[in-house]
Amino acid sequence: MTFTEIAIKYADDILHKKIVSCLAVKQACKRFKSDLEAIENSDCPFDFNKEAVEEVCTFAESLILPDTKQPLKLLPWQVFVYANLYGFVYKKNPERRRFRKAFVFVARKNGKTAGLLYANCLYQFITENAAESYLISATGDQSEKSFKEVSQIIKANSDLDSVCDCWSNAITFDSSRLAFFSSETTALDSYRPNFACLDEFWNFATNKPLTAMAYGSRARTNGLVLIITTAGIGTESPCYTEYQKAKHILDGSLKDNTYFSLVYEFDEKDDWKDKNCLIKSNPSLGTFLKEENLISDLNSAIDTPSERPDYIAKTCNRFAFDNTSSWIDLAKWIQPETEIDYNELKDIPCYGGLDLSLVNDFTVFTLCWNKDGNFYFKHRFYVPEETLKEKFKTDNAQILEWVSNGIIEATPGNVIDYDFLIEDIRNDSEIFNIKEIAFDRWQSDLLIKKLDEALPEIIFIGYDQSIKNFFNPTKEFERLVYLNKIIDPNPVQKWMLGNACVKPLPNGMYKPMKKYKSSTAKIDGVITAIMALDRTEV
Repeated sequence: MTFTEIAIKYADDILHKKIVSCLAVKQACKRFKSDLEAIENSDCPFDFNKEAVEEVCTFAESLILPDTKQPLKLLPWQVFVYANLYGFVYKKNPERRRFRKAFVFVARKNGKTAGLLYANCLYQFITENAAESYLISATGDQSEKSFKEVSQIIKANSDLDSVCDCWSNAITFDSSRLAFFSSETTALDSYRPNFACLDEFWNFATNKPLTAMAYGSRARTNGLVLIITTAGIGTESPCYTEYQKAKHILDGSLKDNTYFSLVYEFDEKDDWKDKNCLIKSNPSLGTFLKEENLISDLNSAIDTPSERPDYIAKTCNRFAFDNTSSWIDLAKWIQPETEIDYNELKDIPCYGGLDLSLVNDFTVFTLCWNKDGNFYFKHRFYVPEETLKEKFKTDNAQILEWVSNGIIEATPGNVIDYDFLIEDIRNDSEIFNIKEIAFDRWQSDLLIKKLDEALPEIIFIGYDQSIKNFFNPTKEFERLVYLNKIIDPNPVQKWMLGNACVKPLPNGMYKPMKKYKSSTAKIDGVITAIMALDRTEV
């Protein structure tokens, strides 16, 4: 079977529902079949070059993949992309290809990088005269990784290795050049690419690289700008705008015969928890992409709300519109019915977390012990006495009861009296084996100085409150919760845990936070618990 026949069969299988697919893929296949039928009409400006499809696909399958050390084997959906991009040409000038821009939207780990990105780059680089081919990644690290992987592919192919020179950040062949940039690169306007690929466009802050490459490629007979990406979290990125354009081309509301669109995604009415829909966004499913791996990710996202936006974006390939979600499912917060006997922990090294309050807010001091792989927590919560009535109304109706029961300490006045805190930490240090206390540096210099003078045997460590610093310990806290390794029956902590949400950044990092800044929901104990856990010896 020729590669053109593979592409046609793939389109037929989609349209005849032999392969489960989303609406956008059906539209792309219908467009392909309609365009093939239309070339028979004399007024159609396009023809189809089967030899060109064979050539590019044969070249792609001659490449050795760095990770497997095996030749690339194109899947039908990848052949479908090549058939569209290289098959359609102008009747009046068969050397001129139809498509000058392409948007391929597919979930992660489907082979888009090696199967489409690298193979396209190298083919255009080798076959075009005085080629300028550019691969643009979101970050410098990703760009460097791409360069290394393409260099490995070249070295694994004796024909390519004999004619190509791999330099520190570019590859040359005769008068052709293949270069690698990040999206932060500013001086892109002077380039005249015959081929440019924007990898993971969802992570680009602006559309300037796309605009620069598209304008520069106009000087080339067969200039092609290829966007290969998954969905992102949030809709503010230029990728979402391009995604909408691609969808409009597929549904026919926007006409552009030079723009190729292929969108693999869950349909709007699909439940993200439906494993039967995974094939819609993952066309490689059942080959090297194993269903059990995706189902494992699905189960993790069901159990861990913080993982859902990333799962929806990267596996379902749907833009996560509301990326604020609850963090820990309180049904998983399983705690012993009896109180902890802290006397049993007094000889075990423990580590603290300290979060000072705003003028009338909570101050929290938390201790953490690791005993036989279980992590025990002890909290001290402080509020100003004169704010109790207001907190009863706005924060939690149980606050007065918690104060009465000694779970929260109300200090005299309308601000926290830190002398109470200092004395309590001193008393705890006489009972427990406190090694370190991590603290939020914000407005804490004076208190930490007093504590350091009073308790020289304890190490006080300023703890960076950035999302980057909190991300890994936050994930570890999650993991331990779902393994029932967190022992913390304090009712105030459970309340604060239920208030904690996460809002992942585009890079997937997050930390617990309130749903919105003005919220009266409190999460201070969650923050100190993570700080203490992070310092605790495993």
